[in-house]
Amino acid sequence: MATALLLLFAVRVVAGQEASGALFAVSDGKGHISLLWFPPPSKWPAGGWKLSDSTGQVLVPKISMGDAAALQALSVEDADAIRKLPDVLAKPDAGAKGKQLINIVGLRAFSEPGYAKALGLSWTLENVASGSRTYKVEGLDNSGKPTGVQLVSSAVDSSQATALAPAPAGVQVKVDERGVALFWEAPAENRELPVIAYAIERDGGGQSAAPVTAKPVIPGLKWDPKIPLVLDRNAPPNEMLTYRVFSVDAFGRRSAGTSIRIFYPDFHSLEPPQPVTAAGSAGKIVVSWPAQQKPNLAGYVVERAFLHAGPYEALAAQALPPGTSHYEDATVRGGTTYYYRVRSVNSRGDLGNPSGAAAAQSQNPGALPKVEGLTSDAGQTRVRLTWKPVDFPVAGYFVERRALTGSAGVENWVRLNPHVTPEPLYDDYLGLSSDMKLEYRVLAIGFDNAEGPASASVQVVLADRSLPDAPSITGSSGADGKSVLNFVPADEKAAQFMVLRSGRADDLGVVIGDPLPGSARQFTDLYVSAGENYWYRLVAVDKNGNRSDPTRPVAIRVGAPPLPTPATPTAQFSASPYPHVVVQFQQPPAGLSLIVERQAQPEQGWIRMAGPMTAQNATDNNPPASGSVRYRISYVAADGKVGPPSPMVMITNPGK
Repeated sequence: MATALLLLFAVRVVAGQEASGALFAVSDGKGHISLLWFPPPSKWPAGGWKLSDSTGQVLVPKISMGDAAALQALSVEDADAIRKLPDVLAKPDAGAKGKQLINIVGLRAFSEPGYAKALGLSWTLENVASGSRTYKVEGLDNSGKPTGVQLVSSAVDSSQATALAPAPAGVQVKVDERGVALFWEAPAENRELPVIAYAIERDGGGQSAAPVTAKPVIPGLKWDPKIPLVLDRNAPPNEMLTYRVFSVDAFGRRSAGTSIRIFYPDFHSLEPPQPVTAAGSAGKIVVSWPAQQKPNLAGYVVERAFLHAGPYEALAAQALPPGTSHYEDATVRGGTTYYYRVRSVNSRGDLGNPSGAAAAQSQNPGALPKVEGLTSDAGQTRVRLTWKPVDFPVAGYFVERRALTGSAGVENWVRLNPHVTPEPLYDDYLGLSSDMKLEYRVLAIGFDNAEGPASASVQVVLADRSLPDAPSITGSSGADGKSVLNFVPADEKAAQFMVLRSGRADDLGVVIGDPLPGSARQFTDLYVSAGENYWYRLVAVDKNGNRSDPTRPVAIRVGAPPLPTPATPTAQFSASPYPHVVVQFQQPPAGLSLIVERQAQPEQGWIRMAGPMTAQNATDNNPPASGSVRYRISYVAADGKVGPPSPMVMITNPGK
């Protein structure tokens, strides 16, 4: 992953890397200049590099790859890979695998100074005279001759230290039970000396500053600042901690650190007790849990709710002592189900996550009351019933309905909901029912399944919502670049018609255009494309807004619109610089092109000379040497259809 990120870094930092590469230079201000370069992968020289400065002085005649002392500091695998490079570079075309090897070993130079030295991609100059200079490395072939590859650094002064990278901006932290996550923003792009990594340190909890990660973090050039770049899983809990984030440039130099201070709680002390149980009896419920002994545990908070999902509220203002293992709730009402959960509290007063909820119900003597305030609201497809909740602990309500004919009830009451509804609301979905008279009532149900007396009934009358019949499509046409439908209604109920169009036979489609009046018998669709297939359906709508079923689809293939006849072109013969005829004409209309045809003799056929095109002239470079010649043009549609020709224009004896 680090190699992939470095590859992205190299491609983005060095614009046009395949052609130029990059050379970085820094000064410590005390006469030391450090150089690091990265050649284009496809132009890596086999014979090393020559180093010079902007004064023209050759500082190092040859910097070779695979220096023995430098290779000894590497692993056997790394040293072996570098030893193979000269053979790879000596081939005229290294191939895909060779270039991949060059990329991998070259890019590691950005994060490993020893690797860069062994590759011959870095050099340190000592006791450099003061003054601003640029430095240049030139690639050499196996015979020591320049290959033409040159890399030039930005100007540096050995007496002035090169500025460090800016400290990371926007550093933030987020803590949870996994650890401390750190975020920061990507820096502005700096091609002269880019930031390639970040170092993170932490102190606090009785410890001095120490690295959070074993190696610098290499996130690439850009990233989402909302995604953590580092997760410190070893942060000491219940301590104030300070984190410092440093930018690291290509030479391993750190920027000034950006600090952020946070408190990291002891999440283990905030883990809830498990399991939590609840047992009800007459007038009370006892909540129990196993007592725990944990550092930083200060006690427990017991919460209660009427629903499993809450909302929950604390039952005591102060936390219970850490040795407590039960709580007695005497503020309950019989017959009501309560849900309980327990939270741990640490020494700072932080609340942990809640335990699983435990449910219990206390005993509740007494008779159930009658439901009052039943009202109804009839909509298009359902009847909504609402009522006043009873002032008594109940499991919910049953809703009953019966159909009425005239003034006498002829059907028995039917219970609509198989399970009680806990809220004082019920929707009876009837679909598109109409011309009916219904009666409803509601009963309260106790937790012991006892039923209260039925409420006063309420009657609902449903209006006639029968649907109109679907119309009939009697004819269709796709001629002349438009779709035309002819239709007739099924009955007099149709007040409007809606047209649906789709691109497939099995697709119902969407409504196009405004609704047609009830008197309409034809529909024309101009917004179509020639050569395309469309499927149309019709829906009738009555004055109440009720819609019929759609008709069966009718398929129409739209033909091309008629092409216009072009105006007569003009033609002019010219003998210079060679005999030719220029035919001029108007530009074709939008969406059309044109062709130019020539006829040498009246008895001969027309030959296409030019096109299809959208220009306004065409040249006949080979007109007859004598006699007459005729020209005409025709418009061509996008589907290749050729329209009627224009009147011809004739030139007599063009060569004389």
